[in-house]
Amino acid sequence: STGGKAGLWCQVHIQVCSTCKLHLHFVELSFAQCSPGRHKGPNKDWCHLGCDHIHIHEVDPPYSRLTHRDFFLGNESSHYTSISGNLKIRHCAGNTSVEDGKRFKIAYKVIDKKETYKGVVSQYADVRGTVTSPNFPHGYAINGESFTFEIHNLDPYGHIRLTFDDWDIAPETKVRIYDGFGYTSNHTTLERFPRPVYVSMSNTIAIVMSTGSPHGAGTQTSECCYYTGFKLEYQFVSEKEWKEKPDASCSQVQPMQGGGILSFTGNTSSVPRFYDCVWLIKRYSSLNTADAVMLRLREVLLGDGWLRYGKKNTLEIRNGVSSEAPLIARYTARNLTDIPASITSQLGLYIRLRGGFFSTDKLSFMYTAVKNVTEDGNGCPGFYFLCRNLLCIDNDLTCDSVDHCGDGSDERPTLDCSVSDMLKHSFKWSMPYIADTTLANKPACPDITCGAICITLNQVC
Repeated sequence: STGGKAGLWCQVHIQVCSTCKLHLHFVELSFAQCSPGRHKGPNKDWCHLGCDHIHIHEVDPPYSRLTHRDFFLGNESSHYTSISGNLKIRHCAGNTSVEDGKRFKIAYKVIDKKETYKGVVSQYADVRGTVTSPNFPHGYAINGESFTFEIHNLDPYGHIRLTFDDWDIAPETKVRIYDGFGYTSNHTTLERFPRPVYVSMSNTIAIVMSTGSPHGAGTQTSECCYYTGFKLEYQFVSEKEWKEKPDASCSQVQPMQGGGILSFTGNTSSVPRFYDCVWLIKRYSSLNTADAVMLRLREVLLGDGWLRYGKKNTLEIRNGVSSEAPLIARYTARNLTDIPASITSQLGLYIRLRGGFFSTDKLSFMYTAVKNVTEDGNGCPGFYFLCRNLLCIDNDLTCDSVDHCGDGSDERPTLDCSVSDMLKHSFKWSMPYIADTTLANKPACPDITCGAICITLNQVC
């Protein structure tokens, strides 16, 4: 019993093992007919007042925000399978009655958190599929649970290729690949960086994701729930050799704060190299408080790679932080020069470059996290610089010879970027100790005296 809260009759909390989840079957819901749309919205207990129904939700964030479900009389015989093994079931009681009494019956089953994928090489087309981490792309809970994904190539002599479209896991999370039949085989732990690319030794692999504990001893727990997880594409092949295996080490992840450069230059040798670069700009903590990120093109060179592999080479930019975010634009060799001068997103950006490239192929972007002016319109919040175009950028980005504002106002007039103005940023400077000298030994300098020598305004002690 809940102790008599208004509208809430009873509540059951079910928690099972770390490798398990729950399957619910609503066998019987003997309630009065109810139209929830005619009643007030749910109260603090997620109950629609005056309406008998069952409400369920998972406990751990971010699942707790996304899994709220209501089951009324008309939902009898429905089923629900949880993401995790931590679930609450509530009977929300209304001021109604039925002839043979209100009651409900819910059957639950504890099942393994395991998904299995099977296939075989086809002579007519590639056999591919996708696997995603729990709750992708909305993030997963760091709650000590584990998830298993088994992939079987039904050809006993075949192999499996893995390409990760998304790879965004927390420091606490461990993802291991067991290559071969059984979990006693050798395993590979996938590191957070670089983004992995994998080809199996055998025809069967098991991917085990351990989310990590929120109370790990001696470790700093990540804030919930900024990590998207992963999305991989698997391909069944006959041969282990992967001639066009892409190099993903060019991938980068940047927090949505400050600014920086994203750049790419192809292989310097005469032999082509294939790349799969993902640049991600996203919020990773409550400290990343920028209102948006601005991406501007610095350089693009269509070299030999774009000419030779024009049908394979692509650049895509998405308005969000995963491969499932809305596509802003997709470029090939035919329209690469049509990239706009700047792109702005409030959600973050997912940028992916794929194909074969040489040293003559170059691409470079500059990104800047921006904030809006204050509500009174008098300036920027905190330690931000007001650009002439009314964007606010981190004060550290001024006077660094890079146009972060987009109108050059953070780099001019030249007088503002002199040594006297840069004293505001003295925390960046290293001031060596200089022994004091007597007044007789100090020269009379027209600009600045540094110890016992004269220097000009464009020099630093």
